[in-house]
Amino acid sequence: MKQAIEEGFILDVLQNYTTYKTYCRLEKKIIDDPKFYIKQAKKRLKRYVEYHPESITKKAEVMIDHFVSKIITQGKINGKAKAMVVINSIKTAIYYKLAFDKYLSKINSEYQSLVAFSSSKKIDGKKEDESSMNGFSGNKISEAFKEDKYIFLIVANKYQTGFDEPLLHTMYVDKLLKKQLGFAEKV
Repeated sequence: MKQAIEEGFILDVLQNYTTYKTYCRLEKKIIDDPKFYIKQAKKRLKRYVEYHPESITKKAEVMIDHFVSKIITQGKINGKAKAMVVINSIKTAIYYKLAFDKYLSKINSEYQSLVAFSSSKKIDGKKEDESSMNGFSGNKISEAFKEDKYIFLIVANKYQTGFDEPLLHTMYVDKLLKKQLGFAEKV
């Protein structure tokens, strides 16, 4: 069974289940407030999609494929164009960094990604910060991003304003943009 789960033939039911206690609590809330279920379900589904590693992996693959095929191979900024990926949270930025690195390795790409965020976050029992994710301290990110091999910069509440990189060509946004900018939807 373990091998079948690892090879993707079957799902690990222990990763996706609801306890009886949780089920009963939700049922009671639904009876007490029928609209609760719809509101909570929408919130939970949205959070699930945003944070689920498989969803992030698919979005990362689309971004990488688009950027490499439509920007890099078409010689934008003399083939030296760079991209920023704007994310809504540190946790999501970490998952994106892992997904980007895995996919870039899978396609044998010469390019690499960097991640930038403040502080640190415990993910899957491991404390992650810019140094552990990038391999060097956070204050060296903007200089490292100038190197040809780094074409993707994944950011969570950092470098989104006032970041001066002349080779920055494309920005992918996976977060709700502020209404004062005239946007109210995720791009």
